[in-house]
Amino acid sequence: MVITESQQNWRDLARDFAKRKLEPATEWLEGEQFWDNATKLADHGFLGLTLPEEYGGMNLNLFDALLIIEELCRVCPTSGRHAYHASMGIASFINHLGNEEQKKRYLPLVTSGKLFVSLGMSEPEAGSAATDITTTAVEDGKHYRLNGSKVFISDAHLADLFVVYARFGNTGRTSDIGAILVERGTPGFTIGPNEENMSGEIQCALYFEDAMVPKENVLVTENAFKKLMGVYNGVRLGFLSQTLGITQAAFDRTIEHVNQRKQFGKEIAEFQGVQWMVSDMYVQLETARTILYRAGEAASDNKPDKNAVSVAKIFVAEAAQKITDTCIQLHGGYGFSKQYPLEWYYRCVRAASIAGGTLQVHKNMLASSVLDRKISQRK
Repeated sequence: MVITESQQNWRDLARDFAKRKLEPATEWLEGEQFWDNATKLADHGFLGLTLPEEYGGMNLNLFDALLIIEELCRVCPTSGRHAYHASMGIASFINHLGNEEQKKRYLPLVTSGKLFVSLGMSEPEAGSAATDITTTAVEDGKHYRLNGSKVFISDAHLADLFVVYARFGNTGRTSDIGAILVERGTPGFTIGPNEENMSGEIQCALYFEDAMVPKENVLVTENAFKKLMGVYNGVRLGFLSQTLGITQAAFDRTIEHVNQRKQFGKEIAEFQGVQWMVSDMYVQLETARTILYRAGEAASDNKPDKNAVSVAKIFVAEAAQKITDTCIQLHGGYGFSKQYPLEWYYRCVRAASIAGGTLQVHKNMLASSVLDRKISQRK
C-alpha cells in the first residue's frame, strides 16, 4: 500500500496542527473546552473532512480522513473523535441519505463546529441485534409520532441533533426500519442523565413519548436498513482510526519510558525481554494500521466494503487491547496509576471490541460471507 504525496501532506498537516494547537489530553474534553476545541478544528478545516465543499467540507476521500483522524487522536482523542463524527461519522448519514434541504440546513453547522450530531440506534433489547429495535414512527398529519427509547448514546449531552433509527411500519420485518432527524427540544423527546462509561465518556438514554417530529425530518423509510448500515460502516472505520491513534499514543509514551527508565543500573530497553515486547507491539501496530488503511482504500463513494470493515474491526480492536495492556506492563506501577495516561488509553481502546458491533458479531458476519450461506443466530 502506497501513501500518496497528497495523503502524506494531509497527515503531516494534521500532525503539525495537533502538536502546535492541541493540548495533550488524558481525558475527554467537556463543556466550554469541547466547544472551544470545535471552533479550533473548524477554523483549520478538520470538521467535515469527507463532506462536500458546498457545505463547508473538504471533500476528501475516506482514506485521507482516516490518516488525519489518527494523527489528531495521538494528541487529543476528543479532537479526532469530533473530526470523524463530523466527517464519515454521524454527519455522513445526512450527507449520504438526506435531501438537499436537510444538507443545507445542518451540514454547514456541523462543519463550522456549531452543531454536534449523535446517533440513536441501540435499545435496551437491541444491541448487537440492531434489527430488533422497537422504537416506532407513526405518521400523524404533518408529523411522525415517535415512541420508544435508546441506550448508551455517546455524547448525547453535547448533541442538538440526533439520527434516530425507528420502525415506520408494523410488519416486524427489517424492511420497516428507517431513520429520522430529531432535534433537541422536540416536545415528547427527553435526554436522560449523564452516565459515564468505562473510558469516562458520557452516554445518555433517549426517551420518546409521543414525540412529534416534522415529516421533512425523515431521512429514509422503506427497506432502508441496508443503506443505513452501509453508511454506518464509515462510522466504524472512523472509530477504529480513533482507536489506532490512541494506541499509537500509548506506544509512543512507552518507547520514551523504556529508553529512560533504569533498573539494575541500566535502561530497561537494554533487556531482551523488553525488546521482544516492544517488537511484538510494533508488529501488531503496523499490521493493524495496514489492515485499517486497506479497508479505507477499498471504500467506494466513501462507503466501505463490509467484509473489509469486519476484518479491520476484529484485528484493530484486539491488537489495541493487547498493545495498551503491554504498555501498562512496561510502565509497571506507573502504568497502573491513574496519575499517568496509560490506564486511560487502555480504557478508551477497550470500547472497540464492543461499540459498532461486538467482535463476535463481526466474526459471525464474516463467516456467513466466507461460507456463502445465511446464518441465523435466532432460535
